[in-house]
Amino acid sequence: MKKQYRFPKVSIVVTIMVTILIGIISCEDEDFRVIPEPEPAQTITAIEPMLSDIGTTVVINGTNFSRVPANNKVSFNGGILAIVSVATDTTLTVTVPEGATTGPISVKKGQINVEGPVFNVVGAPAITDLSTTGAAVGETITIRGNNFGATVTDNIVQFNGVTAEVTTASSTEITVIIPDGATTGPLTVEVFGQVGSVTFTITPTIISFDPTVGIPGAVVTIIGTNFSPEVDKNRVSFNGSLATVNSATTTELKVIVPAAATTGPIAVEVEGLLAITDTDFTIDSVSLIIPINDGNDDVEEAADGRMTLDSSDLELGEFDTSGTPDLGLQKIGLRFNSITIPAGVTIASASIQFVADSTPGADPTEMTIFGENVGNAAAYDDITPANSVSGRVLTSASEVWNIPEWTGSETGPNQKTVDISSIVQEIVNRGDWADGNSMNFILQATGVSAGATANNVGREAETFESGDGVCVLNIVYLN
Repeated sequence: MKKQYRFPKVSIVVTIMVTILIGIISCEDEDFRVIPEPEPAQTITAIEPMLSDIGTTVVINGTNFSRVPANNKVSFNGGILAIVSVATDTTLTVTVPEGATTGPISVKKGQINVEGPVFNVVGAPAITDLSTTGAAVGETITIRGNNFGATVTDNIVQFNGVTAEVTTASSTEITVIIPDGATTGPLTVEVFGQVGSVTFTITPTIISFDPTVGIPGAVVTIIGTNFSPEVDKNRVSFNGSLATVNSATTTELKVIVPAAATTGPIAVEVEGLLAITDTDFTIDSVSLIIPINDGNDDVEEAADGRMTLDSSDLELGEFDTSGTPDLGLQKIGLRFNSITIPAGVTIASASIQFVADSTPGADPTEMTIFGENVGNAAAYDDITPANSVSGRVLTSASEVWNIPEWTGSETGPNQKTVDISSIVQEIVNRGDWADGNSMNFILQATGVSAGATANNVGREAETFESGDGVCVLNIVYLN
């Protein structure tokens, strides 16, 4: 009997598998192999801003970021991860996380990590102190605080929007030169997009003023820079006498020359900073007080033209029931003599001061004042014809006087007319005016008083004949 040999089944299977594998490997064409390409690495090209505080937004610029926010791992100074809110191929928007400290920002996508520049975790710049709270253009000031940029170029300093030159810088102190064009307003320090601000006052300057010659009570316009637009923050003085400021802008002040003013410089003070004119404002004026000096110079003309030269009072806007028939609403003529004003001078102010008689008056009363348009007013006398007041030629200039209440025998502001300098100016500008001539003023009821029909309205003033006082013409002219 033949002897039979049997191979183990396992050995057969292994042999077959090895043979097949060798065949596959030997037949494989290397040209068809698939080798995976490496994933492109991301880069960080810029961080905006380079300095900020916890909780603020930062944009990381670069390349090859994942468009899926969660696939980008952003860390601050090697440890604190930030939340990426928006992601594109080239930008990542993140919020500076709680606990972040100054150090490099890094971005990891997959297994690849790239480190960027240092990001400074600080708050916005804070200005705590200034070497002065106000100064002039061209002066150097020191700004103290914290969170400033460590180098000159890290800090942008502006005076009300005008950029200044930064000369030195540290994280706590900056020196700057106040630039041309700087005006009062916010002083700002900007560091990597964050801003700190305080108010700074630039010294005012006076460029011009007009007029340059005047009298107390005149209005002067001052042109300059860095005035306060708030009236009460501008202190204006004429040679040391404080003036009233009527209106104010940053470049113009309108002020009233004070009563005590004397010739000298004008000063403007704003927030403790002072500007003084190089030239003087000149007080150069002559004041005249001319009373009625004749009983025929304060006269009345009745509604029908009859003349009264010797009345004991003047009815201003009052219907006079005396006479037959009634005198009615009367026109008033007031002639002042020997007025020593040179021809053509500038009249600064003028008014007529009345003396009230004992009769009070509170009803609304309006009188319009004219001048007689002649270089030397003729006298009223005993042969004065009817209509001698209304028959005279009137000036083009006139002024309406709404008379305040009169409470009885008095002479003061309520008995003083409005300014009539325009009327006087027209007369002295005439070619036939001469120093020492006479002026005549004519008052007639207008407005609410034009229709008066009773004698208990209007006002009553004393006359030369009354013996209790007379009308006085006050004139101030520039010399």
